[in-house]
Amino acid sequence: MANESLNDRKLSAQRRPVLHLLTGRVFAGAEEHALSILTAIREYGFEPCLAAPTTLIAAMEPGLSAAGVKCLPLEFSSRLDVLTGARLLRFLRRENIAILHCHLFTASLFGAGVARMAGVGAVLETCHGPEVWRMGKGLRSSFWVDRQIGRMVDKYIAVSHAAAHHLTATKKVPKSKISVIHNGRDLDRFGPTDTQRRIATRGALGLRDEPAILTLARLDDQKGHRHLIDALAIAARRQPNLVALLAGEGPLEHRLRAQCATLGLTDRVRFLGYRRDVPELLEAADMVVLPSLYEGLPLVAIEALAAGRPMVATEVDGTPEVVIHERTGLLVPPANSVALAAAIERLLDNPELASRLAADGRKFAHENFAVQRQIEQTAALYSELTGARREGEAA
Repeated sequence: MANESLNDRKLSAQRRPVLHLLTGRVFAGAEEHALSILTAIREYGFEPCLAAPTTLIAAMEPGLSAAGVKCLPLEFSSRLDVLTGARLLRFLRRENIAILHCHLFTASLFGAGVARMAGVGAVLETCHGPEVWRMGKGLRSSFWVDRQIGRMVDKYIAVSHAAAHHLTATKKVPKSKISVIHNGRDLDRFGPTDTQRRIATRGALGLRDEPAILTLARLDDQKGHRHLIDALAIAARRQPNLVALLAGEGPLEHRLRAQCATLGLTDRVRFLGYRRDVPELLEAADMVVLPSLYEGLPLVAIEALAAGRPMVATEVDGTPEVVIHERTGLLVPPANSVALAAAIERLLDNPELASRLAADGRKFAHENFAVQRQIEQTAALYSELTGARREGEAA
């Protein structure tokens, strides 16, 4: 046992510590992306660490504990929180962090300077998509601050080609500093439909023979639920039994429920709250609808295709890199309830089209969006950054 413990310590010392920094409190797409890396990167010679708000760390369990991720709880009162910055600085120095991996610009704004003070070898930022919430809001929309902080960022990961374009066109980041690494998912979780399990899940959801569409997204303006509900009111004229399943939590729930009541859809729209049984929900649904107003590269789209579900999505940012119109799904303009309703009705009226899109989508997902590919490409970038550091130190 003593020898095993010594060996473990030697292996740990050989690994290069990488700290992921997350500043949000909601477990959403960026956080899922980070978790997929944290739980696998040890196999590639890196020591996984996470700095994030306490509530987020709790939401990411038990994956963190199972992977032996060392966590630093941080509470952010502002992006210039001196006391929190001091805690991060001490952790970076104590753990001899080789790479600070920031998720979204808000994390770089807080952490990049601290990392430089601590002597961290490299700072990396993942751009998960355009920050539409900042547009038209004075200095925040100028991206001047981004460019100043960007001088302390060695490399950027863009989760889609659309995100890479945002970095170069809007933030003026040199192309040489950007690597496009598409989001990936554990596709083995989304196998072919099991008929008996589908029947059981539909029964638990109160479904019989009604067509059911599924939207997996937090109840937030970005995700476009209000346009989906308007589209359901239109589609209900020809599809009176159509049911919508909304899986997710968020600040808009009361407003969306009120909208359903006004449109007479209370019995046809079911709010499921936060769910962990995503594969089962996908299996129970007849199609997946993603009505977002903006996205990076949506994980839900990858999961839906992998599960063999026909998709309707809005043509925004990185979504068309997954949902290819007329090939792996149908695309419609954002915030267009009429077009959204027409696409939903088209798939319901044309089961042969729905089946073809589902089959081609499943094949496309397995060929392009396996999480193992994402992790291998990220590990290669980590190795490049730490290798560059060692060469610089040797010189």
